[in-house]
Amino acid sequence: MRPPREDTVPWYRQFWPWFLISIPAATVVAGIITLNLAMDNDDGLVSDDYYKEGLAIHKDAARAQMARDLGVQAHLAYDPDSGIVVVTLNEAAIGNIDTLTLNLVHPTRANHDQHLQMKREGQGRYLAQVAVLEPANWRLSLEPPGSSWRIRGRLSLPANPAVEMR
Repeated sequence: MRPPREDTVPWYRQFWPWFLISIPAATVVAGIITLNLAMDNDDGLVSDDYYKEGLAIHKDAARAQMARDLGVQAHLAYDPDSGIVVVTLNEAAIGNIDTLTLNLVHPTRANHDQHLQMKREGQGRYLAQVAVLEPANWRLSLEPPGSSWRIRGRLSLPANPAVEMR
């Protein structure tokens, strides 16, 4: 009968101890990466002050009603090659408005939102240069100085670079 064979290879040169150590080590590394991603990326959908936003809805409704009462309508066209946005107001809204504020709101990423001051370039026609808009379903709002009225619309890019706002 032979005596039992002794293993002369040290533990750190064997496969199984390292395999068993790698499982919890990989979990710790994955947890650290997940924590860094969670802390570095902003939740664009979470509002910091939801109460004030809720109160502001009443003001928005009054401005939308004012736009309906005045019959304000606009046609917005975006040229993706030049980055120019052209807004044409109907006769009911023209008046003596020299500038308009156009807000382009990305549906999920607040850091992509843009707020433009549009300058009048003719009777009822306003122009502005915009940074490149990525494909998305952009929410639009258009208002004059003083915010007496507001009209809204949706711009679906790249499918439809023009929209009627009411």
